[in-house]
Amino acid sequence: MDNPFRDGGSAERAMPWLSAAVVLVLAAATLAGGAGPLVKVLAAAVAVAVLGRSAYLVNRRRPPHR
Repeated sequence: MDNPFRDGGSAERAMPWLSAAVVLVLAAATLAGGAGPLVKVLAAAVAVAVLGRSAYLVNRRRPPHR
């Protein structure tokens, strides 16, 4: 394994989960804070996009059911 982020290593498998956790925390902090409505909408949109991509990456790596 030359690169743990590209060769199917543990870091590559953990990145979607870490990304989802970080974006949820940041979105929750933004939505709960005193940010303006435009910032809240942007934070929610980014959170949805990142969560969607993370879910895609997690499901893509699962073996098919037989």
